[in-house]
Amino acid sequence: MRKTIIPLDRILIALAISLVHAVCPGFCAGQGAVELEFTDKDSGDPVSARLTFTKSGKKLVRPRKVLFSQEQWLAEKKLQLTPPNGEFEFSAQRGPEFNEIKGGFTIEPRAKDSVSIVIPRSINMHAEHWYSGDHLSALPASDLLRWQAADAVDLTVSTAEVKESKVLNTNPPQKGRSSKGQDNAVDESTKAEINPNGLGLQTSSRSLEWEHGAILLHGVKPAPAKSSDGAEALELLDQPKDQKPVVVELLRPWSRDVPLLLASDAIRSVQILSSCNRLGGDDRMVVAPSPEKGVFGKVLLTLGKEKSPSQIFAPIESIDSVRYKDALGVGKLSESIYWKMLEAGLQLTPTAGSGFAGNETLVGYNRVYTYSANPPDEAAWWQAVSNGHTFVTNGPMLRANINGLPPGSVQTSYRSQSIALDIGVSLAVRDPVDYLDVVFNGDTIYSAKLEDHYKRGEFPPIEIDKSGWLVIRVVTEHTKGYRMATTAPFYFVFDGKPRVSREAVSFFQRWQKGASESINSSPEAKIKYEPWVARSSQFWESKMAESNAE
Repeated sequence: MRKTIIPLDRILIALAISLVHAVCPGFCAGQGAVELEFTDKDSGDPVSARLTFTKSGKKLVRPRKVLFSQEQWLAEKKLQLTPPNGEFEFSAQRGPEFNEIKGGFTIEPRAKDSVSIVIPRSINMHAEHWYSGDHLSALPASDLLRWQAADAVDLTVSTAEVKESKVLNTNPPQKGRSSKGQDNAVDESTKAEINPNGLGLQTSSRSLEWEHGAILLHGVKPAPAKSSDGAEALELLDQPKDQKPVVVELLRPWSRDVPLLLASDAIRSVQILSSCNRLGGDDRMVVAPSPEKGVFGKVLLTLGKEKSPSQIFAPIESIDSVRYKDALGVGKLSESIYWKMLEAGLQLTPTAGSGFAGNETLVGYNRVYTYSANPPDEAAWWQAVSNGHTFVTNGPMLRANINGLPPGSVQTSYRSQSIALDIGVSLAVRDPVDYLDVVFNGDTIYSAKLEDHYKRGEFPPIEIDKSGWLVIRVVTEHTKGYRMATTAPFYFVFDGKPRVSREAVSFFQRWQKGASESINSSPEAKIKYEPWVARSSQFWESKMAESNAE
């Protein structure tokens, strides 16, 4: 006998779910059995899901050969169970684009039943030309694909070692952006195909970890793990153009060598939602009581059951350090440092990665969405990242455009002619959200309670009359970690001069000074780093000479 569970649809703020008990008929004394089958509501195709089971409030023993992560089972299309008799409840999840389903069933003696669980899509991101990615996992690609399908993540990045060591794509995307968005033209007559399991794209990238920095080299196969230092990493970034990675992504934006990495002109993106942001609670930050040798605190990185300190060299003002001491601190710190980079005139793309299999998280918990006119392949994905056509999230589903253009676009004008903003926003949330913010050059120029904004139905008139960057963001009321969504920057350039803030450049010069003092404390490091320290100093001096704003 087959029973079907069909949930109610989700509304904008509250998630509506059904609770249906499929009671299995009893035959005679003995152990019962049930087969759970998962299907996509729109297509009817079988899908995978993440499951949590309880019996009378207690966790159910996991069947053999069923993969699990963080007390969640991986149910791949069909799941055979022979549990003890009794009543069971379950939760089935497939990530933020699908409704969470809660239901239950009763096992009676010798019962045999098949339960069909229909999972509806709560939002159709592909139809809006947005595609999801998770830029960091330590799991091998073959195993990662199974979890990837369960959360319908379109692209995943694995840093697990592979046998081959070669460049995946020797044609790196160009950094230039279209000011009018011609490269993003969408043919609305083309109907987006919806794959309930995502596109299934996978790539392997090399991770370079050292005490004072970390970067991802997308487009370069992982190599056997070995000890390395920042000088070796910087030397690698100096390779000939045709041997360079497709995209270099910065992790841990507070680390010592960040000013040197930024000065290399190789960094293209910054992971502002990272393995530090986790489902059960974020990593915590400890502020140094009195900064020494350029160290202003440390982030306690969670690696399994261990805590590994990562020193903070970003010159945090003592008056601001209080903002970073609670459970939201690391997320706020990453975002504020990223904004400093934008203020210094660097056009960098925000990205996200979960760190799955290396910490307590899930594939796609932190996601980067890229905007693409057509379903992207790997090359198109990195081109979208290079162009800044992204938003990042670990909760709210935020899609936005300004004057019909996606994030990453550059709009130009002259001092005598301001730019009026026609802002379009679509937002779906599960966690409560208080405010929707529009931030220009680090200052909030529009903020409204979400309920009030949707009652109004539109943004008030907003005009831009000077160069700068603008992001649209929401932060949830989640208290165990920084759960938010933000667009990549929209850029505005007047009289051909992008914004470069003197205060922001000074921030990185102070950081550079502290990094240099730390490097020079070791004679060996001083010799190895010398070329890049000199180059970095010149880079930030030239940025200061270019500065045109406070």
